[in-house]
Amino acid sequence: MSESARLGGTLPPEFSRPVIDRTRPVRFRLNGRAFAGFEGDTVFTALLANGVHTAGKFGADSVALDAYTAPPIALEGNEGRPDLAMPMTICPAVNGASLVSVGPVPAVTNTLAARLLPRRKDTLGLVYKTGAAEPGGWIDSAATRTIWADVAIVGGGVAGLSAALAAARKGLRVCLVEKETTLGGLSEFFGKAEGEPDPEDTISQLASQIGESGLITLLLGTLAFDLSGKSIRAIRVLRTGALPQPEHLSIAADTIVLATGMVGRMPIFSGNRLAGVDEASAAWRLAARHNIWPGTSAHIHSTTNAGYRMALLGAASGKSIARTSDPRIDPQTRFIEFCKAYGYRLGWGMTIESAVPARRAGLAIHLANAENGAPADDAISCDRLIVSGGWQPDLDLWLKASGPVRWDGKAQTLVPHGPLDGVVLAGSVAGYLSLAGCIAHGKAALQTALDGQDRPVDDPRIDPVFDTPDGPLLVSRPGQPNTAAAFIAPGASGALSAPAARGWARLAGPQQNHASAALAGPLGPLEVVGEIVAQRLDPALAPALCAERCILPRTLHRSADNAPFSAHVPGGIPLFLEHRFGADQVQWLVIVGQPRHFDPGCLVFANTDHRSPLEAIGVVLADEGDRLRVLLANMAMTPGATVYIRDGLTVLAARLERTV
Repeated sequence: MSESARLGGTLPPEFSRPVIDRTRPVRFRLNGRAFAGFEGDTVFTALLANGVHTAGKFGADSVALDAYTAPPIALEGNEGRPDLAMPMTICPAVNGASLVSVGPVPAVTNTLAARLLPRRKDTLGLVYKTGAAEPGGWIDSAATRTIWADVAIVGGGVAGLSAALAAARKGLRVCLVEKETTLGGLSEFFGKAEGEPDPEDTISQLASQIGESGLITLLLGTLAFDLSGKSIRAIRVLRTGALPQPEHLSIAADTIVLATGMVGRMPIFSGNRLAGVDEASAAWRLAARHNIWPGTSAHIHSTTNAGYRMALLGAASGKSIARTSDPRIDPQTRFIEFCKAYGYRLGWGMTIESAVPARRAGLAIHLANAENGAPADDAISCDRLIVSGGWQPDLDLWLKASGPVRWDGKAQTLVPHGPLDGVVLAGSVAGYLSLAGCIAHGKAALQTALDGQDRPVDDPRIDPVFDTPDGPLLVSRPGQPNTAAAFIAPGASGALSAPAARGWARLAGPQQNHASAALAGPLGPLEVVGEIVAQRLDPALAPALCAERCILPRTLHRSADNAPFSAHVPGGIPLFLEHRFGADQVQWLVIVGQPRHFDPGCLVFANTDHRSPLEAIGVVLADEGDRLRVLLANMAMTPGATVYIRDGLTVLAARLERTV
């Protein structure tokens, strides 16, 4: 396949230092199809460069190929080895490799008839059970290597680099983990602010010092996916000979610093996960790191100031950016002033109503008035829609380690709320936004982790008069039947479905069956945020929901002892009944006044008027034929006393015989 989505020609400086080497082409196969790429590509970026922009179907909806839907992959022949699965987003594109995707199944069976039919080349053609790929086998695999360090840091942005250098200067051994193959995070995406150093120069200086330190182990291209106690679980992909091979890591450290930064939020509107709809910071990474920009035209929709940079960078790369839109009224930022200088048509006070596939190719974007919802007259035709919906601190590992959070209604984000033993947050994940503030807080956070003393750090901000604060997360509910779903978040999320057709419209055809709106399974921070902003979740429930559902979805395995667990332990009580009726609860044998079988779990009451389980004084443990074994609160009762056992609507008296 040709690399139709690769940038070429004269590019702006930010896009002129990609990690790919165009002088070293590679070719590999995935699911039997041949793809081309360059040294420095991952399998994921090579697919996008070859024009594969759709992962497959989730229910009735097509979902784009992105970091959330990219399926795990394995070398051909290793499909049945979950421990050999690799994340597509960090697996290098290796010349001659033959790979297969694992998890989601192909929509078309691999029969002779199916192979003879023409297939779309822009999709992997997979069927998804949720809005994200199934968990990779690495989450259940044992570590093959353990790294011991005094300080472990996740995140190679300026805050993580600053924390690593501060630890090394104290003579501490440091392990720094970064998912990308470059350092710096999103600092360059946000651009240079007045009075601050250039992000590129700052990152270069910090990275140089990291390389000169003999105490810092740097793990690039390494995905940290779990944090428990003082141990980080991570996976990276090495080249064993000429082929990629996963390495499962356990990184143990007394002190852990999470400098995980922020993730871009996806606005909620019909069609927000179609191919061609991209979140701005993710689009910047693809262009800056791998020179990927699909199509020739784009529409930019932003509720943030940084989002406008994609219009400027796209135009400088030879792309057509005819218009931008923003639900804020008269926003002010230096990036907007640059857009005015380029002559862009700025649509302020406009929101996205929907995005639909255009009749021939690309997308048709429908805008609406942000205040009254009145639709715009004409749809905007473009190859790509780049959206910036604001920012959520990346608290994924924090939540998996049981870190406490709260809902910030003003910023519409989940934020950390309280300490976590042995773990500290640094930089933008902790709320610091300026380049200087993130660097200073990286040092301060490391010191706080060592001595427990919080240190205030300056975080200079541009005056709101000159830099309008980011707007709220866009929510546009689908207004017409049989339209694409509006996904709550780019992960394994539910969706806002369109209203059911009424009247004669019901005869037009079957109704679109979108993803279930119910919360199910593990959740990520973005899903929780989306549910709250869409008013489907009470913000007060967010901390408890995160503690319960923001977990690593490991597989439950049968224990080594396959004997069935006794529901009622002879000579004892089940663990779930310990202290149920007080610390000094007592087991009794009781005799029921008339012959009857009672199932374990029937509740015991002091009188016939009581019905609520909260009023119960005991429970039946076992029916032993002529007697019942019951667990009762210690109420100074003596043999011969009467209690009442309720079985459904039936209440029978029972006489206490003796304690057990």
